[in-house]
Amino acid sequence: MSERSEALGPWAGFGAVLRTWRERRGLSLRGLAERIRWDHSVIGKWEQGRNAPSAAAITALEGVLATGGELTEAALRAQAMEVERLRGEIRRLRNRTLPARAESTEDVDHMERRAAMQFLAALGTTAVVPPSAIQAILSEVNRAIGDRGDFDLDDWDRTVWEYGFRTNSGPLGALIGELTADIVQVKRLLDDNPTPSERAGLLRIIAGLNQILAGELTHMQEPSAARRAHATARRAADASGDRDLRVAVRAGHAWNAYALGEHPRIVLRRLDDAIHIANGAPSAGLANAYATRAFVLAVQADAGDGDKDAAVDALHNLHDVFERLPASATEDEVSIWGFAERALRFSEAHTFALTGRRREAEQAISQAFALYPPELVHGLANLRLIQAYTLVRQNDIPQGLDHAMATVQDVPITPARRRITGQVINALPEKARSLPAARELHALAISGASPRDV
Repeated sequence: MSERSEALGPWAGFGAVLRTWRERRGLSLRGLAERIRWDHSVIGKWEQGRNAPSAAAITALEGVLATGGELTEAALRAQAMEVERLRGEIRRLRNRTLPARAESTEDVDHMERRAAMQFLAALGTTAVVPPSAIQAILSEVNRAIGDRGDFDLDDWDRTVWEYGFRTNSGPLGALIGELTADIVQVKRLLDDNPTPSERAGLLRIIAGLNQILAGELTHMQEPSAARRAHATARRAADASGDRDLRVAVRAGHAWNAYALGEHPRIVLRRLDDAIHIANGAPSAGLANAYATRAFVLAVQADAGDGDKDAAVDALHNLHDVFERLPASATEDEVSIWGFAERALRFSEAHTFALTGRRREAEQAISQAFALYPPELVHGLANLRLIQAYTLVRQNDIPQGLDHAMATVQDVPITPARRRITGQVINALPEKARSLPAARELHALAISGASPRDV
């Protein structure tokens, strides 16, 4: 997006935000200009709303002012308003110069889409947008993105599955923008009066997209936004009438909520709800519900506040479900929508380790490592931390700490990974907690950063 010297009403709001943050940081126009490569007179025009800054300028301003994405949000809103203004001008021009010709929306759509998506793409790789604002921002430009024609539910199903793979294998939080854009597009399809069967299918898509979005937001430690996404997923799944999906979104919510620190009692109630809805029907969601239940109960038992037998009982329930799962679930090795044998062995490893069943834990860890696809880097990292925990429990402190530190060196510490890392630290004997490696591991677990980031 180039800078324009004309007065742009939509950018007045951006200018006000920029001025507020500049003054909050105690910077004059010249002082800010010294920190970025734009002249103070240009910055002054941005603050007056007379010029629209480029995406690179917004990124530079964010870097200096550290607004937490507020400035970027204001820029996106201004761009959305400008797209709407452009659309209106095109319509007025067409009506004035070509009165006998029916307005073609195709050219307008193309111009809108190009303007909005170029700006969003430029910002997307360099600027920080608050996750809670993304959906609201994209709602304002929903007419400027996506196709406006027929849709194929099978294509959308494949898209949801692909997201389910990418969230397991890619950079944390990287899907938030794409997911939000697709959610907006599916929302538009729902608004176009689909048939009842199409509506049910679109509701399934909305539920799946929001479920993955909630997981991405959980990884980024955005609990409020994650809760809203989970609530949308749950409502959409319920409205779709798809029982297995209703179970899956509740099981996923329970896992993410526990990772973010929700009280175990509430988490177990969420899992009970999922299990009740399943009514014994085997599905990947029900398997995940029992796996999470076993994990939560095992953590409580490890902390001296629970029943080890109850955790193992949940694992037995998981085995029963796994034996009855359809091939579509057990053969899905890489996405969150399946429950393959590697997921079963992972659950065994974690539960057996926390309940003190060393031999069973070692066997399950070995089997899980043999089954894990290498691209599932996040699951493998968690499995290595479970292995580190078992080593510490066996009093092999140096090797256990080495395993844990090696694991967190190359992967971010998500809320779930922080919990497992905390279990490694808590398993250390009191004297060992003063070791340099133990102190460093504890510091990293608290900060959520990897050594590469520090």
